[in-house]
Amino acid sequence: MSALYDEVRVLQRNRGRALRSQEDAARRLMVRAAEAGDCAARAGAQLVLADVLAVLNDTERATELTREAEVVAEDLGDPELRSRVQFAWSLLHAQAGDEAQARCHALACLELLPPDAPRWLRAEGLLRLSTLVDREREDVHTLLDQAWAIAVELNDPLLRLFTLNNRAWILCEAGDVAAAVPLTEQMRDLARTGTVQLRCADLDTLAVVELHSGRPEQALETIRLAIAGSTAVLQEIDDDVWVRLTAVEILARLGRLDEAQVQLDDARRMVDAAGLVALRPLVEETTATLSARTGDWERAYRHHVRFSEADRALRARQNSTRAFLAQARYDAVTARREAEDYRALAMTDALTGMPNRRAAEEHLDRVLTAPGPVAAAIVDADHFKRINDELSHDTGDEVLRRLGAHLLRWSGGLPNTFCARLGGEEFILVWQGWGDLAVVGSAEGLRAGVAGDDWDALTEGRPVTVSVGVAFAPDDGVAPRDRVELLKRADRKLYAAKHGGRNRVVSSARQADVLLAD
Repeated sequence: MSALYDEVRVLQRNRGRALRSQEDAARRLMVRAAEAGDCAARAGAQLVLADVLAVLNDTERATELTREAEVVAEDLGDPELRSRVQFAWSLLHAQAGDEAQARCHALACLELLPPDAPRWLRAEGLLRLSTLVDREREDVHTLLDQAWAIAVELNDPLLRLFTLNNRAWILCEAGDVAAAVPLTEQMRDLARTGTVQLRCADLDTLAVVELHSGRPEQALETIRLAIAGSTAVLQEIDDDVWVRLTAVEILARLGRLDEAQVQLDDARRMVDAAGLVALRPLVEETTATLSARTGDWERAYRHHVRFSEADRALRARQNSTRAFLAQARYDAVTARREAEDYRALAMTDALTGMPNRRAAEEHLDRVLTAPGPVAAAIVDADHFKRINDELSHDTGDEVLRRLGAHLLRWSGGLPNTFCARLGGEEFILVWQGWGDLAVVGSAEGLRAGVAGDDWDALTEGRPVTVSVGVAFAPDDGVAPRDRVELLKRADRKLYAAKHGGRNRVVSSARQADVLLAD
């Protein structure tokens, strides 16, 4: 990974700590990565920005960025980037209320993560999946155990805090408050060391556990810290609403209904101001419940109706978002397939169906950078102009197609070989890891196969033969291995084969410089 991608990782690791402040940093990093031509870093920065925009309810733009990043990740074949794309899809599907798809993407995130990826990435993936599996299953605690082990291994207090928070919340939701209490004490102990500060989400968990463990006064003190923001840090856009809804529950338990109503009114204003559609049904339901406790049945009924309306609106929005996400994934897959198809077309000779010159150049560049012997041969059809002139261009095209088929059969039966059409009546053969004499013998076998084929029906008795010029790339570890120079030498050997009588192989091998046809 590049230095720019290391910066992406820094932003990723700060997720859940200062997400909203990352927007500008992610945008700047996208620009710098684009200027540097670093596709992986730009895609990684896009995913950070997508994360921020999803929290800010800009689902459409977040989805667009994630889709673009997925195309890049698949093109690059980068497993870490592909894993991060799955993480982003998981977040978006969860926001759309589709926990099944969110769970599938969270699992894919872990499966795609390479062994050499930073360990904190795996811990974050485990924590993500733990929020999506069935809370009644033991699997969730296995996931949290693995995340905790990584946090201990890295001596990372924030990862410890996140893991403790997730486990305490899951246990409390499952009704096992007694098991959650000691975890909240560990969270407080971590905060006392000064190595971490409790987030709003952490304080909310502490308050809920304290409330359900029979300590409402302590729970109120804790949630007031979150509301005041005196020790709560790194709040997300909906944290202010959640802590006020928790305060409403605590104050109602204490019988302080007027104070509870004040907190509920604040929560409603925040939901309306930020457009937090997902929380509107909960606010209406809480208002109906609180109104019933004060004996205001008319108001309770009115807000119960609003709850039903808000719930239907939320479900409709989530269904629309799911459809949008499904279309986005389809578009991403289609774009990738089209890109692969276009690349295949760009690399394929239309007449013969063989790889073309561009494919041959890329193949040679690739094998020449690897250690070991490499040889290339230019193959040219003898007297091909005569076939075109005396018969027809259609016949000439058919001869070229059959020559291409010969070469493809030859290459398909031999290891570490490649063939392509360069253009006109010229073809190229490439051998990787072959000795000189084996290469020359292989080329001679191809020449003899073409000469021995029955061409009479197609060419009206005119012979079809090929001349072959073979050259070998330097293999001493000192001399440069250059594609252009290698092809020039092969072309010179082809020239020698033509002037030596055609239908023969001429090579630059140290032994058997010229192999004549029988």
